[in-house]
Amino acid sequence: MKFTDQLYDSVQDIWPHYLEHPFVLEMAQGILPLEKFRYYMLQDYAYLRDYIKIFAACIAKADDFREIRFLCENMTAIIDETERVHVPYMKRLGITDEEIHAVVPHIDSSSYSHYMICEAQSGSILSGLVALLNCSWAYAYIGEKIVQRYPDAPQQLHYGQWFSSYICDEYRQTNQALIDMVERLSADISPSEREKLCRIFRTCSQYELRFWNMVYAAGK
Repeated sequence: MKFTDQLYDSVQDIWPHYLEHPFVLEMAQGILPLEKFRYYMLQDYAYLRDYIKIFAACIAKADDFREIRFLCENMTAIIDETERVHVPYMKRLGITDEEIHAVVPHIDSSSYSHYMICEAQSGSILSGLVALLNCSWAYAYIGEKIVQRYPDAPQQLHYGQWFSSYICDEYRQTNQALIDMVERLSADISPSEREKLCRIFRTCSQYELRFWNMVYAAGK
């Protein structure tokens, strides 16, 4: 079995819950209270700041120029996407610069990102990439499955762009490139290392579900 297939199989008791989460379903139906989405966008912005640091932690461990280029290109792409798409999206929601600069990560989000940073710093490049892959792949999964169920979701007034972002060819290609890199780096790892990395992937998946719970409760 390909290692990335093993990762995917390891979370099939978790990921389907994303598709039934009220935050995701209400977005797809266009009935999610806008204040909850505003809170989500601010918390996601704070999360992305730490997400970028995980790539940096992986770069510090890389000796192969192909890996360094891959990590740098991904880190730069996330920074560019945040400034080009995420921040303007927040502005259209009425989120001010003051709110953006003052955002403090919720404890659940902070715990999630710190767990990933710790795995990247204390482990190998592969452990960091597996942690990063969970979030990237989960969003691609949610976008694909929900739009299959709700074909009009990308046309929603406030939430359509969110769905469009995660089903577009560019995002799919970027996510697939991350899957392919994890597969390449895992070619010769031992069964015990596979199990350890699957635990990291599952833990991140559980954190991802807690993130959805947190933003739906709007910080409570």
